[in-house]
Amino acid sequence: QFVVPTMSFSRVETSRGELRIHESLDDLSTDLVEYVSELSEASVKERGVFTIALSGGSLIGLLGKLCEAPYIKTIDWTKWHIFWVDERVVAKSHADSNYKLARDGLLTK
Repeated sequence: QFVVPTMSFSRVETSRGELRIHESLDDLSTDLVEYVSELSEASVKERGVFTIALSGGSLIGLLGKLCEAPYIKTIDWTKWHIFWVDERVVAKSHADSNYKLARDGLLTK
């Protein structure tokens, strides 16, 4: 079980679920990474794999903490199946490629 520092956010229950409003991008990133880590662990236990679809933009940066302690050592990366959404029609090595952004900012770490 991970210990998450107390974050500053508001919770609002809506008819579509819970909405969280964070005070900072760092708080959002910490909360998002904790959520993805929990989903990954539960999915691997239940189904043997974790499937995630990544878009580009700020999402990759927000997920960057997955490459830090404690997540880097506790996530079973071999069980992850990663799909791309909203990919641009450019070469994988192009600066505008969401794949390149994810590879450089997350996957190679």
